[in-house]
Amino acid sequence: MQYLFVGAGQAGTQIVDQIFAHDNIDLRAEAIAFNSTIQDLERLDNIPQERWYGISRNRGLVGGTERGFEEQVTGGFGQTPTASDEVMKRNEGEVGRVLDEVYAELEADPSTLQYAFIFLGFGGGTGCGIAPHLAREIRSYSPSEMDIIAVGVLPNTQLVDATGWDDDDDAGGGQITQCQNTVFGLDNLETEVESIVLVDNQRLALDVAQGNEFSDYNRYVADAFLDIVLGAERERTGGDLDVQMQDVDLQDLVRFIDGDGFRAGYATLGRGVRQTESLLGYLTPGKIGRRPIRETELIADAIDRQTLDGFTPTDAESAVAVAQAPAWCWDEKEISLGAVYDELLYYCSDANAGWAVTKRNLASVTTAFRFERENLDRIAKIERIAEREGST
Repeated sequence: MQYLFVGAGQAGTQIVDQIFAHDNIDLRAEAIAFNSTIQDLERLDNIPQERWYGISRNRGLVGGTERGFEEQVTGGFGQTPTASDEVMKRNEGEVGRVLDEVYAELEADPSTLQYAFIFLGFGGGTGCGIAPHLAREIRSYSPSEMDIIAVGVLPNTQLVDATGWDDDDDAGGGQITQCQNTVFGLDNLETEVESIVLVDNQRLALDVAQGNEFSDYNRYVADAFLDIVLGAERERTGGDLDVQMQDVDLQDLVRFIDGDGFRAGYATLGRGVRQTESLLGYLTPGKIGRRPIRETELIADAIDRQTLDGFTPTDAESAVAVAQAPAWCWDEKEISLGAVYDELLYYCSDANAGWAVTKRNLASVTTAFRFERENLDRIAKIERIAEREGST
């Protein structure tokens, strides 16, 4: 097992569950779900119950197959991440026990754990309270050097602006609480991980997800994340391709989105995708039905569909992209990695791009842009809201 995908809280476990619904998931990956409410865990379709761990106020971490699990994991932490943070402090070392169980069942060597990805929601009471503890204990558990990337969901703050909120005071007050939780989570997590990839619920209002439904947005995030992470690691052989290309491996990806060694870098994802064949091409072998691919359109879509509201690519410190396409697209120079790289350089002087061959009839460009926290207006707005007088 080389990758560990960890869901923390409702939002985090739902995204990991969507990732493991994907046909393209790498078999070397393992999923673990941590949550404080059994109802949320029971909604998971692709993470087995033996990989569920409940956060109990009285017993700490409770395995999903343990007797009494249903009675111990019921209450949740509401909107109070300090409470789940305290539970994890009282039960320090329990995450190591969980990993012992996972590795023993898999008969795997812990030294194979090179990368861990922790998914969480910043607005609630569970994910942002437990995620820093998960990251710290996972890092200390691995006998080898490893990288940890967090993927965190920011709350929607549309009801609250710089001067107040609308007539729905309860909803506005709830968003202020979510912003306070977000600041708490960011402050505690950014010293424990290499990078924090931001996923913004406010993007739902901008039609990033078809139909504006959370399930569709989770699917978009899962697709983008898998494309850039597993695309960076995928075997890049599709025959003797008569093109000059460069690779971006997973370590390169981490390097382009990590921080300064003292705290995490902040990143955002975006994905542009096109079908490479029409329906006729699916049914008929050969070149019939093949569609022209324009890299500029793919990367334009990737930039337009970034997972952060108010995204400004020219403010980024660095950027990286992974382009994926069937072998014939590369062989016939239907898609050019150089064009993708040049587009990135237009926005950011520190950029890199890599390629991967896929068996799917899709061409995609997935981008990640890294920022310093101080240069993100979205975070600054959340911090201002969190400081609002009279908040709950």
